[in-house]
Amino acid sequence: MSRLVKLTDSQYEMLCDWLETHDIQLDRHTRNQFRDALAIARVIERMHPEVVALHSYKPRTGVARLIDNWQIFNARVLTKLNMGITRLDMQQLATGNEDALESLLYGLMVADYSLLKR
Repeated sequence: MSRLVKLTDSQYEMLCDWLETHDIQLDRHTRNQFRDALAIARVIERMHPEVVALHSYKPRTGVARLIDNWQIFNARVLTKLNMGITRLDMQQLATGNEDALESLLYGLMVADYSLLKR
């Protein structure tokens, strides 16, 4: 069962505000880049370099290879943030499912705020 669900309108607005503070615009190009966990890892690394080791990822194309990066990101980052995802979630992210991406980014936003409080 997927852990990534469609955001409410208020959650989506909060996400857009957070993305704007980090100079990220969720346009078609960015959504396509975010199919690869490497792009998400780069965003998190900019905010919290202690959480992500970019050398673990290789730029990928093709759904199977994109899922490989999502497995690494899930094991090394998301589980540490208590937001591990399922194989189905990885498939949805690798194929560019907008709801899955927005849900993941929302979870990362919440994790970002809690890391800042430490």
